[in-house]
Amino acid sequence: MKSKKFKISRFKFRFIQFLLLFYSRVFIGYRSKDKYKVAKDEKIIVLSNHQTDFDPLCIIPNFSEPIFPIATDNIFAGKFRSKLFLSLGVIAKKKGISDVSSTINIFRRLNNGDSLLLFPEGNRTYAEFQYYMAPELSKIIKKSGATLVLFNLTGGTGISPRFKNKKRHGKFRGKIVKVLKADEIAKMDDDALFKLIQDSLKVFDSELGQKFKSHRRTEYLEREFFVCPVCEKSETLYSKGKYIKCSNCGLKVEYSEDLHLISANKDFKFKRMIEWWNYQKQYISNLEIKPGEIIFSDKKVKLMQTNPYQKRIKFGKGNVSISDTTLTILDKTFDLKDIELSSVVSGRNLIFTYQGNDYTLRGHKRFNPLKYIFLFNKLDTKLKENHADKYYNLEVD
Repeated sequence: MKSKKFKISRFKFRFIQFLLLFYSRVFIGYRSKDKYKVAKDEKIIVLSNHQTDFDPLCIIPNFSEPIFPIATDNIFAGKFRSKLFLSLGVIAKKKGISDVSSTINIFRRLNNGDSLLLFPEGNRTYAEFQYYMAPELSKIIKKSGATLVLFNLTGGTGISPRFKNKKRHGKFRGKIVKVLKADEIAKMDDDALFKLIQDSLKVFDSELGQKFKSHRRTEYLEREFFVCPVCEKSETLYSKGKYIKCSNCGLKVEYSEDLHLISANKDFKFKRMIEWWNYQKQYISNLEIKPGEIIFSDKKVKLMQTNPYQKRIKFGKGNVSISDTTLTILDKTFDLKDIELSSVVSGRNLIFTYQGNDYTLRGHKRFNPLKYIFLFNKLDTKLKENHADKYYNLEVD
């Protein structure tokens, strides 16, 4: 028996649209002149780059009919939240992998005539590079028979970088860059369609020539960078104001208003974030690890079990450490060989799947979760064995 189209009453949709429009304009500063009028019985797939946690809230009001976001299943942890998101038609997906059950659900919703919003990179940008996109995306779009709308967000990296604690001031804009009807898509080669999607969604805010003002624009950059590229010491970086400094060698780097890196130190060669990001990958790749030694550790980290559609289980706060074989926090020890998936949510939440359960490590305000994920991609884990990580692997972009 065929399922029915997901229904939201006209009044409810207009009310939600009004709330989102008000919130995105007043509290986020988002603006867009583009409005897409969805024709009767037309279903659309909106694909967008991903810059901030608020992106779905900003994009939905650009369309005259409901579009339903596909979101990481981590936000469904907790019974109240899961019921709320399900009632709004949000589709859950495992972060960072091709999830069979969510793919089936996506096709079911499309076949029923629903319109969907998808961020094909699956992750907010860290250092302005484009994350991996599954090549199967073009096949899904072709098979759906939907209109494809390609959407660009610009300025989100400037006003709300992944590491930020406070919002910056600057222009955050959205626009429709291309619309392809189903009959046009059907004539396209899969590879050509996939390349068109990739190219259309590439956005680099550092190339906009705009300024994003803040007295705290470098805080908390150590959520992203944990190795000094001059002295090659880890966990010695500390941010304050517009600078990040190394406590070991004295390196001082400014994150400028136009999103570039500036330093008077001649040994610091990086101009853009992606260069430092790639350096850290190489650092982890070349890291020599002795059996049983503690590689990284952090204090005051909360541990929670966060399975979708279930009540969160809070275990408390304590120290976390990682060796070549184990991740340890409080009285719990996780064997690295059984870690299947891992990702970052917002700036300081490390999520990972272990023996079928989802866990979240929520760190202090300067906690860097990336170093742990990079190690998961170096050491003997199921994640590495199955090549499950398409985002935080150690390949240099």
